[in-house]
Amino acid sequence: MQILDETAYEAVRPLLTETLSLHAPVDAILARGLEGQVWIDDPARPAVVLVSDGEAFYLGGNPERLAQPAALRRLIPAWSYFLPERNWHSRLREIWDNPFARPHPRLRFAPERSVTAPVMPAAFELVTIDRASASRCPAVAELVRERAGGWRMATALLDAGVGHAVLHNGAVVSHCIPDCVIAARTELGVGTEPGFRRLGLARSAAAAAMEACRRRGIDDIGWHCHASNIGSIRIAEAIGLGQQVRYVAYSSNLPAENIGDLTEAQCRDWAAHLETASAQVNWHSFHAAGAWVLAGEHDRALACLARLVNGGWQGKAEWLEAHWAFAAIRDSAAFRAIVARQRN
Repeated sequence: MQILDETAYEAVRPLLTETLSLHAPVDAILARGLEGQVWIDDPARPAVVLVSDGEAFYLGGNPERLAQPAALRRLIPAWSYFLPERNWHSRLREIWDNPFARPHPRLRFAPERSVTAPVMPAAFELVTIDRASASRCPAVAELVRERAGGWRMATALLDAGVGHAVLHNGAVVSHCIPDCVIAARTELGVGTEPGFRRLGLARSAAAAAMEACRRRGIDDIGWHCHASNIGSIRIAEAIGLGQQVRYVAYSSNLPAENIGDLTEAQCRDWAAHLETASAQVNWHSFHAAGAWVLAGEHDRALACLARLVNGGWQGKAEWLEAHWAFAAIRDSAAFRAIVARQRN
């Protein structure tokens, strides 16, 4: 596999038909609107293409034409979030060095109907994320710095005028931001601070972003989430999106984003699987711990975190403090001691 010069990105589009139909960020990488890398198997007659945005890896092309599976194994990190096209699923063991990865379902939503934007609750302000709001509000400027890392130019996010933020006392407490904007296409994502959830703020920001897209002629609007993410699904449906596609992704991370996404039995199953994986690859202890917390097994979770830190994990202490799955043990003395050891 060879890195492809960005001036030749457009040539690999025919090899990524399925991927491009699902994932606007890959479209944006090929159009050089987002940062990314592209590899091909043969510069003269490419038949296999791998695309990465730094975290997710997308694989397309013809698996029958792959002459050296080891070349892909060297490129795709074990920790990556892997999205191969369907014709590659039977060959994962040959091309990816992660024996503990599991498939899990994801959903793509797209516009289905128009809806009326909800009324913003009192004491909150809804603002467009653009040059004006970033200039007058430091919290919006900071949000843009955090979320525009993959864009070739942060100003492109501001100039798109699609994203919206909800402010409370000058702080951003909820937002809806496009992952990319390429021609008449975008993908939207939302986030809300824990203390401000269940107030309809993300729905308001997302509805405003949808309306901004319509005004700008952006009609191909994607929304992706885990099939387990009931909160995200409800927001998508509330702003007029309908489920378009159910597809499969692979990773050895817990396939959830919120407390309650998975049942206790599912959390226990994942926890046991990831704890077994951690005996060979230490960083699996991080996600095993999260799954044990969600299953109500706090002592087992803390034991996993202790092994993680004592095993030389290179992650940041802040990742432990901020991870949503550790909320139930965050205030315990044992957890704080583990965080302190990692920080030192």
